[in-house]
Amino acid sequence: MRSPQDALYALVSDWPVNGGVHQQRAIDFCRAWLAGRMPAETVRQAFILAALEAGVVINDDDEDGAGSSVLNPSV
Repeated sequence: MRSPQDALYALVSDWPVNGGVHQQRAIDFCRAWLAGRMPAETVRQAFILAALEAGVVINDDDEDGAGSSVLNPSV
């Protein structure tokens, strides 16, 4: 993911497991970021927890400053 907006799209549209506690929290945090009420780093941490909950693989490549990117899980 390149931004909380990308994360929100993935969480709502492409998430392999729906109804997880961390998924809903990450969605709420993404929406709060869009409204200017949540720092991006907090959203990033919530997204990582949601990914762990759903078994989604995260590639955390901060070397180039790009942040986290999610790889599509094999289903």
